[in-house]
Amino acid sequence: MKNNASAGKRGLIKMIVIIIIALLVLSYFGINLRSLINAPTTQDNFTYVATSTTSVWNQYLKKPATYLWNDVFLDLIWAPAIDNLTKMKNGEPTNISSSSPKLPPAQTYP
Repeated sequence: MKNNASAGKRGLIKMIVIIIIALLVLSYFGINLRSLINAPTTQDNFTYVATSTTSVWNQYLKKPATYLWNDVFLDLIWAPAIDNLTKMKNGEPTNISSSSPKLPPAQTYP
């Protein structure tokens, strides 16, 4: 059986090695990240993307996401799940078992 902690560490170490290799490749080609990031064009592009993303969120995505979170997830999934887990912890019947139809007792034949 694999150890999940070591698998996560290997993934982190792999990511660090990839970043170091990418920085070495950029250095080899003479690309200065500081001047690239501080360039007016780059700053303008980042500002444009941030402004556009905020605008799309506020105009198109905020209402449906808020509805899905509050009225669907919290009301229909989270609250009943917590209620049923609390009932299970206390040894009470859950909403599912208390609302399911009951079968009549089995009849035995001679």
